[in-house]
Amino acid sequence: MLRYTGLLALAALGTAYAQTPKLGIKPPKLVLLVSIDQFRADYTERFTPYYLPAKSGSKVGGFRYLMETGARYLDAHHNHIPTATGPGHATLMTGSEPALDGIIGNNWFDKVAGKGIYCVDDASVKVVGGGSSKPMSPKNLKVTTVGDELKMATGGRSRVVGISFKDRAAILMAGHSADTVFWLDGKTGGWVSSSFYYPNGSLPSWLQELNARQLPDTQKSHVWEPLLPNEAYALTRKNPEEASTSTTRPFSHALGSEKNFVSAFTTSDAGQNYLFQTVTTAIDAEKLGQHDVPDVLVMNLATNDYVGHRFGPNSPEVMDIAIRTDRLLSDLFNHLNDKVGLNNVDIVVTADHGVLPVPEESGSEYRTSSIRYPEPAAKAIEAQLVKKFGEGKWLLGDGLYEQNLFLNHETAKTKGVSIRDLETAAQDAAMNVPGVYVAFTRTQILHGEVPHWAWTDKVINGFHPSLGGDVMVLEAPGALFDSGTGTSHGSAWAYDSHVPLLLHGPGIQAGTYGRSVATADIASTICHLLGVEYPTGNLGTPLREALATKN
Repeated sequence: MLRYTGLLALAALGTAYAQTPKLGIKPPKLVLLVSIDQFRADYTERFTPYYLPAKSGSKVGGFRYLMETGARYLDAHHNHIPTATGPGHATLMTGSEPALDGIIGNNWFDKVAGKGIYCVDDASVKVVGGGSSKPMSPKNLKVTTVGDELKMATGGRSRVVGISFKDRAAILMAGHSADTVFWLDGKTGGWVSSSFYYPNGSLPSWLQELNARQLPDTQKSHVWEPLLPNEAYALTRKNPEEASTSTTRPFSHALGSEKNFVSAFTTSDAGQNYLFQTVTTAIDAEKLGQHDVPDVLVMNLATNDYVGHRFGPNSPEVMDIAIRTDRLLSDLFNHLNDKVGLNNVDIVVTADHGVLPVPEESGSEYRTSSIRYPEPAAKAIEAQLVKKFGEGKWLLGDGLYEQNLFLNHETAKTKGVSIRDLETAAQDAAMNVPGVYVAFTRTQILHGEVPHWAWTDKVINGFHPSLGGDVMVLEAPGALFDSGTGTSHGSAWAYDSHVPLLLHGPGIQAGTYGRSVATADIASTICHLLGVEYPTGNLGTPLREALATKN
């Protein structure tokens, strides 16, 4: 009788398992990763007095909610070069680095195709949604993402969604197996994707309906002005290269007066609002966090990057968009609380890179050594190669793609110059260019001859054996090779590598941690929370302090 009763119990249990698929031990219903583009680590601290409180009644705040009730890492860095959007976003959800994942920059010279390529170029697919965008996919990403691993672990049941104004951000975080991935067309302001994700050639019906409303166009008369009273921005300084205005406010930007409205829209509070509105719509339409297996939502806030490039990290515009981001994160968290319950959502907030202060501000106002170099370094390098070896096209494509310098091996062969000699000559030429700190040859890197300095792991992690250039050229701290009036990023230095890292949710141990960690550690941490294997190119290690013991 006891044996019969036991068999009945086992049968009942088996029926329950068949009806309710399970993954791991108490995984979250939803993982939300928010990458705030160009959001330096100091922004979480500098602007804290103006962020919403952690909690107010039944509502939660934004940054302070994460910082005060979750896990906060004070010394998180990207451990590669270039510190750019493509490589940074590839690292966040793969746990890998450019040396392995293949995303060695936003652009590089493709030696097989014989031309420069963009990191998510894919001529084999088609644009879905119209507009002027080019066909894109994760084809160039050589490893899996957390989302890919989750899809495989759940037989494809989990939903993986990626959203950004930038194609490379959405694609490289979401990965190969994602369900819903889209980005903004720079001409029409409509959401688009590619046939890689939508082989039927149609966007989801809910996204088509959102596009049909043409909400960006309703903002043509919008003027972006500060959210807070003037005195709140007293510690900021306008970009000295920006034209002065007659307004009494710290800034005033009329979107309709700009030549490119879509660009102006995405570089404003109106664009940020629209991104969050779209994300909220996606959560509801895709029923994220409401399935019997976990889902993943990755989102990138490109507006912060656009604002930072134009106005600089010390500007009132950057402060204002950070404060507005805080409010929008609060709205998003409260929406998730209503729909899914925040006790079922693991949240990660970080950034793809930091940024250099505007050189004209830093160098002139504060008398630092920061300098803008408007002439491309590649031009000076090639001139030196011509001087040494004679006339010829010594560089491929644009020559220097971020830190990767590509040399023309055919010209070397024709001229009877060995590749080793050409590498060394190019290295010497690069190090004679004002603004360059050091250069390493391919031979040095592959033979382990790079000095063991505190930061040179970023060089090793940034160099791909087959895709990389012949010389890695590193700018000096504070140097910016750019002919514009704003600022940029990409270097090995802390202002570009240091980013916030905030975690909150089930399985996360609250606390403030001073240990130096890498952004490559995020993916394996999320995998532990989900109970799935690490991505194929994972190089990071789980953030052990932040991982609470599961019961």
